[in-house]
Amino acid sequence: MTNEKFRRQLRQEANLWREEALIDDSLYQQLAERYQFNSLEQAASNRFVLILFSLGGILLGLGVITFVAANWQDWSKAVKLTLLLTVFLGVNIIGFYLWRAETNTSSTGGVKRRFGEGLLIFGALSLGANIALMAQMFHISGSPYGLFLVWGLGVLAMAYGIQLTSLGLIATVLMIIGYWQGVADGNAFRAGEYSGLKFLLEHTAIIAGLLFIPLAYWCQSRIIFVFSLLLLIPALEVNIATLLSLNLPFGLWGAIAIILPILLLWGYDDTLFPYIESRRFQPLARSFALWLLGILFFSFSFHDSWEFLTITDPDDKIVRAAFGLIDVILLGLLMLWEWFNLAKPSPIRPTQVWGFDQISTIIYGFSVISGVITYWHLSIYQIPVVATLIFNIQMFLLGGGLIRIGLAKGNRNAFWSGMVLLTSQVVSRTLEYNTELLFKAFVLILCGIGVMIAGFWFERHLSRQH
Repeated sequence: MTNEKFRRQLRQEANLWREEALIDDSLYQQLAERYQFNSLEQAASNRFVLILFSLGGILLGLGVITFVAANWQDWSKAVKLTLLLTVFLGVNIIGFYLWRAETNTSSTGGVKRRFGEGLLIFGALSLGANIALMAQMFHISGSPYGLFLVWGLGVLAMAYGIQLTSLGLIATVLMIIGYWQGVADGNAFRAGEYSGLKFLLEHTAIIAGLLFIPLAYWCQSRIIFVFSLLLLIPALEVNIATLLSLNLPFGLWGAIAIILPILLLWGYDDTLFPYIESRRFQPLARSFALWLLGILFFSFSFHDSWEFLTITDPDDKIVRAAFGLIDVILLGLLMLWEWFNLAKPSPIRPTQVWGFDQISTIIYGFSVISGVITYWHLSIYQIPVVATLIFNIQMFLLGGGLIRIGLAKGNRNAFWSGMVLLTSQVVSRTLEYNTELLFKAFVLILCGIGVMIAGFWFERHLSRQH
């Protein structure tokens, strides 16, 4: 159904059209029936009631929590366990029943569905409390990151069970929190007794690819896909960083850390996977790749970055290197498969020969050049001046290319991303080097004026196109 804001605006405009005799009563009535003008006030009333119920539910929940906390130590384990399971199952069963309520035209079903979804979210959040309290009851010790990882997997199972986007998002956020808590805990990656939690930490990149990205397709949710990438890509980078203990050139892992995530994301194609016929998430993956490329160029456009990035031989061998290598190899093979299919002739253009399209060729060139420079600097001979110059040139070319794409296709995101990249380059170079304060002020003012003029000109250019 069309969103409520549009329907309110349409009702206001339709009333004005009827007063100005642009439409007659018959046409107005047809619009009113089609867009359900009469149900707008009822929807507002239901929303107000929902807010009251939510506020009352929060107060009721706080009261129950306070009552339980006051009597928790006096109750036996059996009473505690019964109470925890009753609350958890009761909230989720009621929430599931209401969530399944049919959304009908009177919006009553929609209110029930939203209220049921709220109960399901509350049930997912209460799962973490249940896990923590049960562990305390049975004297099971554990780390905070373990709680979040297990909690996230539990909510993930709930999200798969009922195909609910909000639960999938909560599961992804919980896994991200648990993963970074595990990374911050130095003992989590150290060699020693192996456990399921260590397995989850060491293979988070693969787990994100196998469990969370399919959930994004199952729920048809772009936000779950984005958060899955926010879990997968950093975990992949951490896996590469932990492979320094292997007896291989240090520069090789630096080059792989730069090349692999960008090429993996740019080559992503939904249709490579079974039962998927549309490229729903490919634009998101490619946008993510461009963001990574821009961040990479900006980070290494500073001379100090290359002075800091030197060959090191860490004394602390923190990982089970073979396990981290598995994720890198599997995702590396996936990347090669993606680019193999990207280079194949398209069935839409039978005359196309093997090879990449123009933009993919440029992205591939940027990635390879960046990887070669990094490898050379870390493993052969340090070239901080040359590396800084090359990365600044690439940053300028990427910014200019995005602006060109924005102008050619009328794409605001591409145009402004290019403008931000070029402006950041000019400002950062001005601030990095020892220049007069007056000159820095002049450059900042000039950049500000240039951005405003460019924005004004671009909007006029779009209006002329349309």
